[in-house]
Amino acid sequence: MITDYTNVFYDHFSKRVSRAPYQFDKEQNYLMRLDAPLSHYAFENNNLTIIYFKNGAGELQWKDKRIRINGDKFVVTNPSLGWEYINPKLKPVDALCIVICGVLREQFSYFKSASPTQQLDNPFGQAGADSFFLEEPLGAAHYKSGQLLQRIHQLSGKPMFHLTHPEELTMTVLGSIYQDQHHGYTLAARVQAKKPSTQLETFKRLLVAYEYIHDNINNPISLNELSRVSSLSKFHLYDSFKNVYGQTPHQYINRIKVAKAKEYLQQKGDSIGEVADLLGFNDISVFSKLFKKIYGNPPSHYQN
Repeated sequence: MITDYTNVFYDHFSKRVSRAPYQFDKEQNYLMRLDAPLSHYAFENNNLTIIYFKNGAGELQWKDKRIRINGDKFVVTNPSLGWEYINPKLKPVDALCIVICGVLREQFSYFKSASPTQQLDNPFGQAGADSFFLEEPLGAAHYKSGQLLQRIHQLSGKPMFHLTHPEELTMTVLGSIYQDQHHGYTLAARVQAKKPSTQLETFKRLLVAYEYIHDNINNPISLNELSRVSSLSKFHLYDSFKNVYGQTPHQYINRIKVAKAKEYLQQKGDSIGEVADLLGFNDISVFSKLFKKIYGNPPSHYQN
């Protein structure tokens, strides 16, 4: 029974432990845990792949994308010509990787698209599956599927993990990502554009701004910065962000900052001045008024 994955690769489906990375078979499902140095890995003509990086390094490349790996992020890559992971400095990578074969994915797609009567008449049907849109590095804490991956990663370090069923875990993750996907399509539909493809592309760029806000919440964040990282004009960003999230970027940033301040006050026991300064508020009175406006109580009410 393994709970320490240092320098090993463990597949929960086969219950095998290896000192070298597995070569994924396109016809198989995998639920892989690893915490090891990995300089390079390629999965050609790949399946739907979900990777949660607890601690990450290197780069992931597929199609025309090239992303730097950071900790506490997850990435979904759709079936395509494949992806490649490059880590030239050979830094250890602590990750959970789920590979879903085409058959299981098509069975899931049929389950989601068929009526209850159709499922009774043809219980073993399969259906072509649409691509999942979440091909961006996403903060795990910001999405239900990311939070689920965090919990599975935590569970993998406990003896109880070996009593779980890998296919059921995979089905749960697939269902959660499906829900996040459709929630994303709902948000994308709020973008003021006639073509669904334009709505989706705009939403993907908004996701980049959304992630940037959460990754840099302790620093001042300007509209110019968000415009640059998302490749949207300031006016397009401002209008689309407000339509999708119901708040302007500045309003959203302040709400996230105050939520983080509440967390610091409750957990770390820092002074109000220290927390305000940490989150970029130069005036404690302004910070306190904003805090009370959002939570109904002053910051002192939540001090540990």
